[in-house]
Amino acid sequence: MLTTKTKITVAITGESLINRRLSVHTEDGFLSLLKVIREADVAYTHLETMIHDYDGPETYPAAEGGGVWQRSPRFVADELRWAGFHLVSLAHNHVMDYSYGGLFSTLEALDGVGLVHAGAGRNLGEAREPAYLDTARGRVALISMTSSFPGWARAGEARRDVKGRPGLNPLRFNYVADLDTIENVKQLAFKMGWQVSNVGKTWLFNAPGNQMSFYKFMEGDKPGIFTVAEDDDVQGNLRSIRDAARQADYVLVHVHSHESDPDPGKGPDAPPTFIPPFAKLCIDAGAHVFIGEGGKAPKGIEIYKGRPIFYGPGAFIGMITVTRLPSDFYERPGYAPEVRSWEATTADGLDAFKAYPRPLSPPGRSPSAGVEGSVVALCSLGEDGQLTELILHPITGVPRPRSRAGLPMLADARIAQSMVAHVGELSVPFGTNIRYEDGRGFVGL
Repeated sequence: MLTTKTKITVAITGESLINRRLSVHTEDGFLSLLKVIREADVAYTHLETMIHDYDGPETYPAAEGGGVWQRSPRFVADELRWAGFHLVSLAHNHVMDYSYGGLFSTLEALDGVGLVHAGAGRNLGEAREPAYLDTARGRVALISMTSSFPGWARAGEARRDVKGRPGLNPLRFNYVADLDTIENVKQLAFKMGWQVSNVGKTWLFNAPGNQMSFYKFMEGDKPGIFTVAEDDDVQGNLRSIRDAARQADYVLVHVHSHESDPDPGKGPDAPPTFIPPFAKLCIDAGAHVFIGEGGKAPKGIEIYKGRPIFYGPGAFIGMITVTRLPSDFYERPGYAPEVRSWEATTADGLDAFKAYPRPLSPPGRSPSAGVEGSVVALCSLGEDGQLTELILHPITGVPRPRSRAGLPMLADARIAQSMVAHVGELSVPFGTNIRYEDGRGFVGL
């Protein structure tokens, strides 16, 4: 039950990879989940796909996609509104799967149904600026960024003499390493024919011909290697957060990230080292909720200064029923269809994608255990923006053929208890306690 101090409730979900209709489904578990989302004052999801027609203006497949080149029909925007969503984040590794045409079509489709969106735009200023939702309970801002993307997908600043570049709002990261580690990287780069540059304590490594696409290493005092966020992107996004905090009553900040902590002892579901300190900077700058996201499995939760940091709620909708794929997809090493790649169908391609060799785990680290679901978080915030209650609703997908897979359901009691325990264990390093009760998780404040 909500306390009398609660001013607004916000439903937080993970990624929605959606390309089929939701409104045709009548399963109890799905409708019960929609009830949770619709009863919130504000409902948010991360849109992990692009809305476009394959033959639309300037809609060309990029040479580098985010895995499966994503496409959703235009009705998907209406389906998200039907499901009860108000806000969507757009910064992710699929933003430029179909070039500028795919991006522009997505923005147009979301605007057409009144879905407030942030994280991508016609230049960096537009991609980085807060988006605003006006509600009876107050004004809500959303800022979205990603650390996982092909370099050319990053939006560019507009100048007085050159227009900006469309794309996503970046949160780049760099490596900090001891001198021995940097020396090892340097020698490997020389063997590969890469170029190595040094400015003070900063080292740049890039393939020949790609001078502006490089890996940056900075000399550190601690042994080993870890990641830090690029200061230009940190400061640029903090400016947007401070601006939003003066223009809205509540500020949500989203970061899409596929990276993980390089320390094998931390486990595969620990956030990368650059995310926790950045999340705290965001809250210090005025964010009321920080949403890390990017993996299928959920990650831990931290409460910082009375405000929640979600390091990853896990996947929400997981559909991969695209109807076409570009030739580049079929030419990936590891693709082994029974027919020649230029004769393969989309179903052939998706079958081969399912059978791709999975990424190797670092020495000393076990692969991520197969968890059975993820969570939808219901945040209750007071007038001062502080948490008054945080409830986790465990969800799961039902094993189905590809044609019907990816629909989220409220989890049954066995899976719900397991999911709450899993998220609770991942939250222990952040000092967060989560108890299970009646199919839900209650986060200690």
